[in-house]
Amino acid sequence: MRWTSYFVGLMALAALASCSMGSSVSDRVAAEAAKSKSFELKKLTSFEWNQAFVFSPYSLREQVCGALPATWAQCASTYPTGVGEGSYLLAFVRDGMVIHHELHPRGNGEFCASGCLLQLTPQDAKFIVSSSVSGPKRFSKVAP
Repeated sequence: MRWTSYFVGLMALAALASCSMGSSVSDRVAAEAAKSKSFELKKLTSFEWNQAFVFSPYSLREQVCGALPATWAQCASTYPTGVGEGSYLLAFVRDGMVIHHELHPRGNGEFCASGCLLQLTPQDAKFIVSSSVSGPKRFSKVAP
């Protein structure tokens, strides 16, 4: 009985830890944009990366898979038609390998117009946040 209580307690702690650390990069970007006038993408990730890619809505699979390292064999099956109209694709690369990717809903903020591709290093992934009267916040990359 005592071991059962101990095990249940450990499972509850693990669940709490995963919930607090489980927020997506997109959610962290949205939260930071809601309270600040600027943000640095590297400060909103919980992992190290050398390069980040932001693909706009309507980016085709050929554009996405052509820009990302060829070592990511799952690209075509993960994004068979590319990026849909309601999202951006954030992809993070470390040492030539895609280590994290996720969709960023446009409602969490817009990185650029359709048809764009941002290639960023941790040092230049800095954005200014501006409010939009009729839609989501917009992010403008700070010029180096």
